Amino acid sequence: MKKNILVILSLWILLVILMPSIYAQNTDRKDLLYGNNPPFWEGTVTLINNATFKVNAHASGKTYTVFCTTALGALEGASRHGNFVYTIDDQWYDQFGSLLLDSIAEKEGEGFDGWQYWVNYPNESIPYVGVDQYQVKEGDVVDFFYGKFGVNPDTASMLIRIYIHIEDDTSPPIVDIIRPIGGIYILDREIITLPVDITIILGKIRIVVEAQDELTNVARIEFLVDDQGRNIDEEYPYEWTWDETSFGRHTLSVLAYDTVGNYGYDERILWSLPS
Repeated sequence: MKKNILVILSLWILLVILMPSIYAQNTDRKDLLYGNNPPFWEGTVTLINNATFKVNAHASGKTYTVFCTTALGALEGASRHGNFVYTIDDQWYDQFGSLLLDSIAEKEGEGFDGWQYWVNYPNESIPYVGVDQYQVKEGDVVDFFYGKFGVNPDTASMLIRIYIHIEDDTSPPIVDIIRPIGGIYILDREIITLPVDITIILGKIRIVVEAQDELTNVARIEFLVDDQGRNIDEEYPYEWTWDETSFGRHTLSVLAYDTVGNYGYDERILWSLPS
């Protein structure tokens, strides 16, 4: 019994002696990578060459189109992965042609504190162009960090670290005409559902399209009747009402374009009755 107690006591003393050393080694490794604070979010985002996205300036309400392969595009991708939001300010856009970060994850600039970004810290100099203008490259590391002027990603109070991967998008969007389909429609009301893919219309008809793209966003939907362009819709839901007197057989077709120019296609045959 006494022997067992001595063994346990010896192990406890050894643990007390070693723990500070182990803790110091782990702390040094963490501080070497992140300074005093680990990143609020850290991960890899995939950006698409020549793709764009839209961002709204929260104060003015204006919408800006930005390339995905920018530092702001990297933050946009990170915000989707990390489920946090950010806001931008365009008060200097007319003068300098660039956007400013106003907040990330609801952390706003206060006084001399604010958000900055650095690409490939510490191997490269801090960028002096707007976050929506800096073009990132494959393998870049983009840091967004919070603090006063002169702080860096190691000394900032909040850090977001983004590893950049860039791809080309060659896949077209998937598009489907979901209305009208297989039925008789009178003045945009479905009167009878037909068991076959035959669509008969009398008077106007509302056309509804579903579209999605795996890598980028759907930029627009083009509606055509007998290969003649009739309408363009750039916002979801994608709809158009065809209201023309045109008797006989017609080919309704739609083209769905993504933000890099790939397009998908769907069509449906409509039989129009005289009204």
